[in-house]
Amino acid sequence: MSLAFLCCTLAGCALFQTRQVGEAPPRNVSRAEIIAKLKARRYPSAYRGAVFMQLRFHRDRSNARRENPLVPQGTFAGHAAIVLRKPDSLRIEPLSPFGTPLMVVVAQGASFRAYSPSRNTVYVGRTNRRGIEQILGIPLNSEIFIKLILGDWALTLGGEENLELKKSGSAYILETRRGSGGAVSGFVELEPQDFHAVKMEIRTQRGAIVVRYGRFMKTANVWRPSQVEILAPGGQNRLHISYPADEGAVDTALPDSLFHLEPPRGARTLWLGG
Repeated sequence: MSLAFLCCTLAGCALFQTRQVGEAPPRNVSRAEIIAKLKARRYPSAYRGAVFMQLRFHRDRSNARRENPLVPQGTFAGHAAIVLRKPDSLRIEPLSPFGTPLMVVVAQGASFRAYSPSRNTVYVGRTNRRGIEQILGIPLNSEIFIKLILGDWALTLGGEENLELKKSGSAYILETRRGSGGAVSGFVELEPQDFHAVKMEIRTQRGAIVVRYGRFMKTANVWRPSQVEILAPGGQNRLHISYPADEGAVDTALPDSLFHLEPPRGARTLWLGG
């Protein structure tokens, strides 16, 4: 198993396969038709399984980050066990080639904990934008991050009713309405056949966060992406997750205990801020 994993890593088996939006159907599809299609579509409320994860994070050289093993130098590429549950619960365990956790990150509500076995240290922080950025390099809060990873992009932008059709033709673009109170601003580009998301941008004060999706798969009447790639403003920090085609539980009941992390005996605790 370890040899197969290593070969998969060296071959770059989880490289993102960019989809190109082809020509739109001859008919002029209206906003109402697109929104009706989106409203009839279900996305997961929870997921539990093994994924292939790539993380590229260019960290600064401050003392706080030098102490933080969750901000790697360079990249991580390997298998990871993930558990996601809307609205704000997650568990991520990047694994070594031998299947042992390199770290354990759990989050629920407003706070997260992460345990580094190699340092026997528990790191504590918040699940706001600054906290998630310290872990993964992406300035998003945990609720938006979970929705994006599960493919529920419309909910991220405030829901289907908050989206306006800006262009029809070779590509369909849905953009947030101007002056929408409380909604995240941005736009999404849809494929012309089934109107699945191909690319979206979330506008922030620090710049645009770019999200790219691979093809969407249907499992038990629920759609989920085959791949997700998130680029932080400036494009230096990148997170890529590739889901297996035939593995993972969708919309399963997940106990709260999965999102708790008790510090091991003798472990020290460090506050990451956020």
